[in-house]
Amino acid sequence: MIEQEGIKIEIKEVDTESRIRLLQISGYVDQANCHLLQKTIDDCLADEYYCLTFNLQNLVYMSSAGWGVLIGEIKRFRESGGDIKLANMGPEIYEIYQMLEFYHIISEYPSVDEAIASFDSVSGSTNIEVEKVVKEEAEAKETPPPAAAPAPVPEPAPVEPPPVEEDVQEIEMTVESSDIEELLGNTPSSTNNVNNTPSEQDIVYEQDVTINLDSILSEESISPPTPQRGHTGKVGDTGYVEFKPRNYDRKVDIGLMPLPDKVRAIVAKAPHLNTRQIRALLAEPEYGETKIGYFKLRALLKSLDLNSKEKRFRFYRSA
Repeated sequence: MIEQEGIKIEIKEVDTESRIRLLQISGYVDQANCHLLQKTIDDCLADEYYCLTFNLQNLVYMSSAGWGVLIGEIKRFRESGGDIKLANMGPEIYEIYQMLEFYHIISEYPSVDEAIASFDSVSGSTNIEVEKVVKEEAEAKETPPPAAAPAPVPEPAPVEPPPVEEDVQEIEMTVESSDIEELLGNTPSSTNNVNNTPSEQDIVYEQDVTINLDSILSEESISPPTPQRGHTGKVGDTGYVEFKPRNYDRKVDIGLMPLPDKVRAIVAKAPHLNTRQIRALLAEPEYGETKIGYFKLRALLKSLDLNSKEKRFRFYRSA
């Protein structure tokens, strides 16, 4: 057992035949004490224990240096036929594990038993494959080589029938010029003007147009607008009231919005917040004092494609 500088590492033998060890880490791992984690891993390799399960239930923090030790040493274990598994990660450790996408490199399990059982399944499948290869080699040695097959007799070449001459009838089609014009959608008047230049009758000249609005209104039986308060009714004073959109602006109540819209509003305002901070902000009166579980909120962020800080900042820039 190692216990110093804020870290405690307990080593337990799980299966000496399968060379499996359980390492329970408590406290925190940072730049100052990550060498102790490195020394523990080196000792396991020296003792030929190539299957390690890390129980991180009591680990409160792991810096990039600690993650670097685990990710950097996993290759040595896999080359020796073993592996490194993580189990019982807390919410903060699991969030960093997801954000940095370490699930592509190292596997994690919700319990220690499931992590240790995964070693048994891998070793069992490996033993089955080895037994299968040995059995195939033994059968290949006992089975005599097959007798040589007789040479194939060449088949006579098929006789092709004489070609049959067919009568080909030529069909002539005569298309009149008027039919072509009808297919192309051209009228005789448009075809006369080859250069498509407008004729003198097609040119419209600008001219002043005087519109008598009062006569049009009287013909349509429409009365002129009644002057409003503050208007004189003189010429040019129509009496219409100007529409001002700002007078009708209303503030949106975020507390009445659906939960996904509340989450999007928070991310659009503060993309740097993590899952716990978003959950705490939802409980504020501004967001309707919404209560939601941590893992349920994580599932919601994943469904909204906002389950990492990179995705939240991308949404913030596009909002």
